[in-house]
Amino acid sequence: MTKIEIFRKNGRIIKYKATGHAEYDEYGSDIVCAALSTALQFPLAGFQDVLEIYPRFELSSDGLISVDLDNMDLNGKEREVHTLLESMMIVLKELSKNYPKNIKLVEKEEF
Repeated sequence: MTKIEIFRKNGRIIKYKATGHAEYDEYGSDIVCAALSTALQFPLAGFQDVLEIYPRFELSSDGLISVDLDNMDLNGKEREVHTLLESMMIVLKELSKNYPKNIKLVEKEEF
């Protein structure tokens, strides 16, 4: 199962982390894992390649992705960052609804 944690501050996503594999199918054929990987890496690519914002992040082949934007200067691009992250959430919510045995999505508000 893939566990995804979304951390918010004042309602805005400030970081997210996913661990584990979806285990929907065997490695290389797991469409759920592929969809999750795409949804989770899409905002990171947008930050770096389009917005030129470079958050702290970690990726590993054992199913970890962690992206941290907390206390970052977003260079006036808060709206664009928010749009990318909330678009990711739409996909993650739909995937977790359709594959509840493979995905656990948790949202936390930080203070």
